[in-house]
Amino acid sequence: MIYFIQPKLDFISGGSLYNVEIVKRLEQEGKGENFFYPLNGSVSGLIEQLSALPSNCILVIDALYLTIPEFNASLKEFLPYAERTYLMLHHLESLNTYYSTEEKKALWSDEAQWLKAMKGIIVPSFQLRNYILSGGIETDKIVVASPGIDKAQTCLPNFKERSQNEQINLISIGTFYRRKGQLELVEMLAQMETKNFRLHLIGDCEQQDYKDKTLALIKRARLQDAVIVHGRLPQKTMLELLSQSDLYISASTYESYSMATAEAVAYGLPVLAYVTGAIGDWIEDGVNGILIELGKQEQFFMALSRLLTNRNELNQLQTNALARIANLSFNSWEQTYRDFLQAFN
Repeated sequence: MIYFIQPKLDFISGGSLYNVEIVKRLEQEGKGENFFYPLNGSVSGLIEQLSALPSNCILVIDALYLTIPEFNASLKEFLPYAERTYLMLHHLESLNTYYSTEEKKALWSDEAQWLKAMKGIIVPSFQLRNYILSGGIETDKIVVASPGIDKAQTCLPNFKERSQNEQINLISIGTFYRRKGQLELVEMLAQMETKNFRLHLIGDCEQQDYKDKTLALIKRARLQDAVIVHGRLPQKTMLELLSQSDLYISASTYESYSMATAEAVAYGLPVLAYVTGAIGDWIEDGVNGILIELGKQEQFFMALSRLLTNRNELNQLQTNALARIANLSFNSWEQTYRDFLQAFN
C-alpha cells in the first residue's frame, strides 16, 4: 500500500494538480491513498501518525515540506522510515534564482541529505534529474515521471494573422509567486511604448504580498484595461482564453518542468520564456518561440517589445507553432502514472 503524504494547500499549483492525478489512479487501482498532513506541522507529529500505519507500507512524501526550515532540519527523526520512503520532488528551494550563491549552497546541503537518505526520488523532468545527479545522488534512485496533458481537452487555436494595428492577446498561467515573474512582466509592459496589447494573468495566489504589488503596479501604470488578473479559472474558460491568444509568456525564473507552458505548446501557441525546466524540449528558439537565458531580463524585454510591434515575426512564430504540434510528444496521465510506479520496482 502506498500512502501519498502531501499538504492541503490554499492554492492550486502544477505540483498539486500532478498529485491529484497520481492519487486518483492509486485509489482507483486500490494501490494507495492520500495522507494529508499540514505543511507547517512538526516532523514529530507526522512520525506519530506514521507509526500507526502498516510496517510494510510505502511512503511517498511531497518534497514541498522541505521548503519549511524546521522540517528540513529534522531528517534525523525521519530516518527510521527512510528505507521505504520516496520523495515526490516537484520543487527544489535551492534552485530559486533570487537566493545568493551562499544561500543556495546552504539550502542544497540540507536538501541533499534528504535525497541521499530516502529510498527513491520521483522527478518531473530529465533536467531536474540531471541537476540532482550532478550533486552526487545515485542514478538508480531517481525516476522521471513527466506530467501528462489531457489530449481530449486540447484543440487548435483560432489562429489569425494580425495586422499592424490589431491588438495582441497575451496569456500567462501560474500561481502568483516571486519566481513566477508576474510582477516583472507587468513592469516590462508598463515601459512599452505600444499599449496595443491585452495580457491575461491566470492563477491562484501563493504569495499575497507579491500579488498585491502586481495589482498596485497595474493600477499605478494605468494598465487596468490592458492587464486582466483572473485568479484561478475553470478549465473550459482557460482553454477559451488560450484559443483567443497570440502568444504565451512565461516569465518564471525557475521551473522543474512547467506544465502550463507544455499545455500552451501542445495547444499550438508560440512561447516567450526563460530557459528553465523542460521548456527547451518543446521550443526551438526563433522557430516556434523565443528562449531567453536566465538572468537576461533586458533581452526578455527587448524580445517582448519586438513581438508587440513586429507582426510579421509574431505571425511566423504562430505558423511554426501550429506546424510543430504533430511532431511534439507529451505524456498522457496514464503514462505518467505508469512511470511513477516504476519507482517502486
